[in-house]
Amino acid sequence: SDIKAKNEFYPHHHHDLRRCKRSYETRKGKDDIPVGENSLKTAGGEQGAVFLTENATVVVAQTSGTAKLPCVVRKLSNGVVSWIRKKDIPPTILTVGLGTHIADERFLVEHARHLQNWGLLIKHVRPDDAGVYECQVSTHPSSSIFIELKVTEAAAEIAGAPDVHVRAGSPLRLACTVRRATEPPAYVFWYHGRRMINHEPGVTVTGPQPASTVGSGVTAGVVTNDRSGTAAPATSVLLLKEADSQHSGNYTCYPSNATPAHVNVHVLNATEEESPAAILPANGSGRKSPLLSSILLALFINLILHLDR
Repeated sequence: SDIKAKNEFYPHHHHDLRRCKRSYETRKGKDDIPVGENSLKTAGGEQGAVFLTENATVVVAQTSGTAKLPCVVRKLSNGVVSWIRKKDIPPTILTVGLGTHIADERFLVEHARHLQNWGLLIKHVRPDDAGVYECQVSTHPSSSIFIELKVTEAAAEIAGAPDVHVRAGSPLRLACTVRRATEPPAYVFWYHGRRMINHEPGVTVTGPQPASTVGSGVTAGVVTNDRSGTAAPATSVLLLKEADSQHSGNYTCYPSNATPAHVNVHVLNATEEESPAAILPANGSGRKSPLLSSILLALFINLILHLDR
């Protein structure tokens, strides 16, 4: 979206700072970059004389995570930096200087002194935090840039869900992919029913592994092109070498940073009467099994013979 910079003057609110909470100040090393744990992309625009952070920067954070909105000031002498949430009517002043101006303790100023970053930190991000935020320096006239926060909700998906069928004695492979996350999950727990099975005998769990190719313009979590701003999908794989009837049931993958996914596994004995269309290969990829192909071929030949009579 095209967010145009404009100058608005918000008077100082030092008289209200009695109810402000002191935000913390961070001191980072020389090589630290003043961007957050979320991903960030810039929409271009002319740099002003006041700010090093570009106007119309877009920050992408996920629900329950932490968003860091950057505001790097070239040189701050007597001015005060304030953060304002623009979607409210009237706009809400969130912070003034290092003080939080509202009762919501999720909002803090993260100030890296030697980098002149006056970032707005939002903890435990909620969907309604999305919107445009203004970083304003109270020069005369005042100067502002506008940062847009987009909130995404990460979710897991299991290939083949909601039902996967596998023949007894065949390997069972379930792949759980986390999408729309701003960073890969720290872990993925697999459950069979209510029992966690990551470390059970005969069970192998790999991942979560991110996709090998993220794409151009993505470096250290900073997105500089028009990509979505989310991390590459990460996949965790559960493998059972030899499935039997006790492996039937509900399986759930629980990523650390996404909503879980479920699948029902049906282990079929050789004597069971099952529809051939319900039988999938062990990896749940959805490709036709050799048995199904043979049955379809026999039906086709029988139909041709019947028509020739």
